[in-house]
Amino acid sequence: MSTPKRRRFESDDDLAPMSAFSLRRQLLAAKGTVTTAVPSEPSSSASSPAPKSPISASAALPAGRRSARKQASLNAPSPQPSLSPGGREATVIAQESPAKKPVSGASLTTSDNGLPLAPVQQFSTFRPNKQNARKLAGGVLQLRLSTSERFLVLGSFGIRVVSGEVTIAGATLNKTDNIIWAHAAHCHAIPVLRCSEDTKIELHPHPRAIELRRLERLSPMFRSLWNEPSKPGTGAKNELASTFQIIGTAADAPKKAVIQDLVSHPAWNKKLAELVARGGSKAPVVFLCGPKSSGKSTFGRILANRLLTSPSQRAKRPAVAILDLDPGQPEFSPAGTMSLVHVKTPNLGPSFTHAVPETTDASVIRCHATASISPAADPEHYVECAQDLFHHYQQSALRNRPLIINTPGWILGTGLDLLTELISKLAPTDVIYMSEDGPTESVDALRSATRTNFTTLPSQQTEFTSRTAAHLRSMQTMSYFHSIRASTGQVIWDPAPLTSVPPLQVQYAGDISGFLAILSYEFQPPANLLAEAINGSVLALVEIEDGKALRFLPEVDFKAFGDVSVDPETSMDVDDKPAATATGPRVSRSPEGIPFISNPTSQTLDPRYSQTLGLVLLRGIDVAKKSLQLLTPISVHAIEESRKAGRQLVLVHGRFDTPGWAYTEDSYSRTYSETAVDERETEITEEDTDNDDSEAEPEDLGMAGDVAETPWVEVLRGNEKRPVGSRVWRVRRDLGKGGPGGD
Repeated sequence: MSTPKRRRFESDDDLAPMSAFSLRRQLLAAKGTVTTAVPSEPSSSASSPAPKSPISASAALPAGRRSARKQASLNAPSPQPSLSPGGREATVIAQESPAKKPVSGASLTTSDNGLPLAPVQQFSTFRPNKQNARKLAGGVLQLRLSTSERFLVLGSFGIRVVSGEVTIAGATLNKTDNIIWAHAAHCHAIPVLRCSEDTKIELHPHPRAIELRRLERLSPMFRSLWNEPSKPGTGAKNELASTFQIIGTAADAPKKAVIQDLVSHPAWNKKLAELVARGGSKAPVVFLCGPKSSGKSTFGRILANRLLTSPSQRAKRPAVAILDLDPGQPEFSPAGTMSLVHVKTPNLGPSFTHAVPETTDASVIRCHATASISPAADPEHYVECAQDLFHHYQQSALRNRPLIINTPGWILGTGLDLLTELISKLAPTDVIYMSEDGPTESVDALRSATRTNFTTLPSQQTEFTSRTAAHLRSMQTMSYFHSIRASTGQVIWDPAPLTSVPPLQVQYAGDISGFLAILSYEFQPPANLLAEAINGSVLALVEIEDGKALRFLPEVDFKAFGDVSVDPETSMDVDDKPAATATGPRVSRSPEGIPFISNPTSQTLDPRYSQTLGLVLLRGIDVAKKSLQLLTPISVHAIEESRKAGRQLVLVHGRFDTPGWAYTEDSYSRTYSETAVDERETEITEEDTDNDDSEAEPEDLGMAGDVAETPWVEVLRGNEKRPVGSRVWRVRRDLGKGGPGGD
C-alpha cells in the first residue's frame, strides 16, 4: 500500500549532493560508454540545500504524474549507475548486464532521448506489404497468408476465403463464395485469424457498421469501441472503407484503447476437440456453469462455432441449439429474458451486435421473461422456464442437434441449489465447471448431481475492460430497441433518438382494447400509482397460448374476447368487443382506466402456456385518448399472427433495468461533436465489475448537455449529491447466505 510518508535511504555522509535532474543528465551522458566524467553542477545549485542521500530517478518523480508507459519504461532493463564519493565530480560506471532473450510476443523500442520504452506487445505475425496485400474495389482487402501466420482485425468486417483455410473464434472457414460477417470491438477480447496453410482471403467492409457506430451519438457507451473513426466530412464512402483495421502490435491500436486477443487455454482446446469428435446417435448436451466472468459464454461461443464448421459435423449437424439461461447477460435476446435459439452461422460478434439476430444467422425459437436480471427474484419460475425451453428443444427439429446450455454465475447458496436442480432435471451429457479454484462445496455438489461426464476447466478472466456488466446490459437493450428487422430478415440499426420514432398507439380502454391487462411480477403497485410505476419503463409483451397460463386467475373468460386487427400506421386494436363483458372480477382498472391483474401474492405466468414475443418501452400514457405509446422492435406482423390465432397479450412489469439511456438520447444527440468524442478518455476498469446489483450510472450525464426539461432525469449541480434513501429500495432476501440474517 502506498503511503504519503517520505522514506530515508541510508548512505555515506560524504556523497556529493545531487538532484534527480543531474542524475538523469549523467545517465544520458553515460549512454554507450563504460566510464564518463560528468561536469560539476553550477555553484548556485551546489550551494543550495539538498538532501544528502541520493535517490533514484524513478523515486524523484511524483507518483501521480507517472503514466503507465513511463512507469513501465522506468522498470525496463537499463544500466545501473554507481555513484563514487568525492567532491563535485562523480563518475558513473555503466554495468554491462548479461544478455537476455527477447520477451515472447514483445519488442523493445527506444524513445527520442535514448531511454528504453515499455515492451510493445505483438499481436500479429502477418505484416501487410505490396506482395501479400492488395486493395480491391469497394474497400475490399485481399490478403495472402503463409503457413501458421496470424493477425488481429479490429472493427466490423466480412471474411471470404478464396483458397485455403482460416480459423477465427473456433470457427473453421474454408473456400466459399459466402461472406462471414464479424464485429470485433475492443471492449471484448478480439478473435485471432489463423491459417494452417497458404491461404488467400478477402476482408470486406461491413455494410451495417455505419449505423451501429452512429449509436455513439446517442450514448457514450458506444464510443471508442472500434478502429479510429473517419474524420468529419469524409462521407459515407470513406466511412465504409474504414470499418476495420489490422492490428499488428499494441502501437497500432487506437489511442487509449487496451487490446486483448482471444486466447483459448490448452485445456479448453482439449475438451473442445473431445466434444466435437464425439460420435454416437445422441447429440451432446453441454451444461456450462461456473463463477462470474470465468469464460462460460466465451467457451460456449467457441464450442458452437467449432460444431457449426467442423468437417465431421457439417453434414449431419448443420446447426446448433443454444439454451441461454442467464437473464443477466444473454447472447441473442435482451436482458431479463431466457431463450432457446437456433444458431445457423458462426457467432463472431459481441452480444450487443445481435440483440435482434438476423434470420439467416440465428432465430429465437421460444423465449420467456423473468422480468429480472437475476434468478433470485423468483427461483421457482426460473426453473419452470428452463424446463419448458428444454422441453421444446426435445420436441422440435432441433432435438438431433447439439445443445449448449449457459447459466448464470451464481454458484453459492440458492444459486448452487438451482444449478444442481437443473442438472438433475435436464440430464446433460456433459457438465463443465469453468474454474479450477472451487469453491470446493460447489464443485462437490455439482459433481454429485451429474450422472455422466463432469469436467473442471481453468477460467480465463480478462484483466481490464472498458465496459462493466451494467454497461453491456444497457448497450444490449439499447441496441435491441434501435434494431429494425426488414422483410428479408436482415436487421439494421436506426441511429435516430427514440423520441423521433413514431410509437404504436395501443388502446387500453373504451370499446376497444389492444391487450388483456398489465401484470406485475414480485411487486404490485397500488392502483393509483400504477401509471407512474410503468410509465417510461421496459415491459415484456407475453402471448397467452392457453388460459391455464393464468393459473392464479380462473375468473378470466378468454372466449369473451374477439380477434384483433392491427393498424401498422397508428394502432393495434381489438375488434369492437366491449371490454367490460370480457373482464372477470380479478381484472381491475387504475384511475386512468389502465387494466391490470391484481397480483398480491407475486404469482407468475405458467411458461408452459405462454411465451414472450419481446420487450416494449412504454414511452408515454395518453390519458385523453386512453392509449399507451409503445416502442418495440417486434414486428406488427408477429403481433397480427398472434391475434389471428385467438391468443391474448399481457404486458408484464417487473425488475427490468431502468432504461436511463433512453431518457438522455435526445440530449446526447444534440450535443454530439467529433471533437468531444476524440478528446474523451475511455474508462478502463478492473474485471470483475459485473455486480448485477450495481447502482453505478452507466453513462456520464455531463456530456449530455441541457437535460433540465427531460422527463425522469435528475440534474445535479456542482457538488450536489442525491440524499440518503433516494436510490431504489430493494428487499434484501439473503438467499442462501448463512450467518446473522440468513436462513
